[in-house]
Amino acid sequence: NPANAFFYLITMLHGLHLLGGLVAWSRTTTDLWDGVDPAEVSLRVDLCAIYWHFLLVVWLAFFYLIVST
Repeated sequence: NPANAFFYLITMLHGLHLLGGLVAWSRTTTDLWDGVDPAEVSLRVDLCAIYWHFLLVVWLAFFYLIVST
């Protein structure tokens, strides 16, 4: 059924996006706990924030498209 395949595709993409963000976030958090200078990690924190906010906008737009059609 195409509807089921589409559901699994969207679920898989959502999981991959979450996994990618969690990997970057965990690496940044681990470095901070290991005592790395926060100034050196600040770029990664900014990039993680941009990543999560971008994904929020992408998924909200995607869900709007699904609901509006």
